[in-house]
Amino acid sequence: MSDKQAQAQRYAQAVYQAMLEQWQSALNQVQAVLSKDPALMALLTDGSKDTSERLKALEAALPKGLPAEVVNLVKVLAQAGDLGLLSDVGAALGRVVSGQKAPTKAEITSAVALAEQEQAALRQSLAKQFGDDLVFTFQVDPALMGGLRVRVGDRLIDTSIASRLTALREALSASVR
Repeated sequence: MSDKQAQAQRYAQAVYQAMLEQWQSALNQVQAVLSKDPALMALLTDGSKDTSERLKALEAALPKGLPAEVVNLVKVLAQAGDLGLLSDVGAALGRVVSGQKAPTKAEITSAVALAEQEQAALRQSLAKQFGDDLVFTFQVDPALMGGLRVRVGDRLIDTSIASRLTALREALSASVR
């Protein structure tokens, strides 16, 4: 990379960082306003109220001088009933800009409830295989009949008896045809 390109890159990074700080500051201001006024939050989350009425109340409560893009984001969150995610959006924005990825979900489904020792062993094994940034959820589905169904991100590991029976049935059907 030439000196000019490196210098341009540094300026671009500075602008990018400044934009991130402005967004996070604006989102924090909105969060502060909403957390100080429980009546406003109740109004904004009241599904029986007209959407335009809720948005007018929101706009009136927002600090003056917020960037239009931030106001629009807050309105979208309000319309979707997701205002509670405001601080999470700010944190996720910081992760995206810094190149960090969000934690990966690991969903473990078993036919019966797993003991704490079994859950700990699964956590350890999956962390070795997929990394330490996993967030685990354990579910029970008796339809599996036995075994496990593990979904980590977009990968699926299915060792359940139900899936094995389905595969056997398909193999038998294919050979009979």
